[in-house]
Amino acid sequence: MSSKLLLPLIAGFALCVAGSATARAESTSSDQAASQATDSQTTPPKKKNKKKSEKEKKHPDKTELDKAERGNPNSVIYKSRKNKAPNPTNEQIQAGETGVPASVDYGNRKVSPHNPTNAEINAAEKGNPDAVQPQK
Repeated sequence: MSSKLLLPLIAGFALCVAGSATARAESTSSDQAASQATDSQTTPPKKKNKKKSEKEKKHPDKTELDKAERGNPNSVIYKSRKNKAPNPTNEQIQAGETGVPASVDYGNRKVSPHNPTNAEINAAEKGNPDAVQPQK
């Protein structure tokens, strides 16, 4: 390898190793904190007669944004929203489209008596870059 490529390659490898060592150190410290939290959760809580205001919060892990969204009908997680109606069946769709001239299944559509000639089609396509060009 040339010396110009070797130095950046070694520097990049050193950064990767340093970054993974830092991440590993952070994960072990968070694992220790998590194990302490699970140890405290395994002990049964003592029941005390507390007033309603002194009880633990109902949603302690919610962010301020999540708490602000509670009760908002425009929120994604609004639980009191009524479920929408079920999707219509094919029969219901077909029944709604019968007799509508815009429907593809409309049987009373008049067929044009005019069949365009090749000259008319080519004249309409003149200047269109996507048109198929006739071979000469």
